[in-house]
Amino acid sequence: MYPVLTAALLVFTVATCVWSSTGTPLYTQIVMEDGSPYYVPVTATVASGNPVRWDNPTPTHHTVTHNGCLEEGASCLFDSGAVPPGSQFTIPGLPAGRYPYYCRIHPIMRGMLVVTDSPPAPSQL
Repeated sequence: MYPVLTAALLVFTVATCVWSSTGTPLYTQIVMEDGSPYYVPVTATVASGNPVRWDNPTPTHHTVTHNGCLEEGASCLFDSGAVPPGSQFTIPGLPAGRYPYYCRIHPIMRGMLVVTDSPPAPSQL
């Protein structure tokens, strides 16, 4: 297999979910990138109540801001503020629903968090 493809598959597999020794996910991990698709994975699926962590390995500050934070009358469910290079932002969990988010510093960066009532199947990770 090509080295770049192997590395990309490894990053995608590791970037999705971190598992404990009991087989229960400790948190779903999303990685911020400087290039498209910007948030990896772009759409992450997580069970209701499970934490989600965004890691920023880039040399640039980014944010993770729920779209509701800008909509008048909507609930602002999460807003990281500036996440410095090498840092992360974690939310404890959300109720079932679809939660679009973006980076306030770089509005082209957009992602979607899909929260389900049950744990995601391995094919959804």
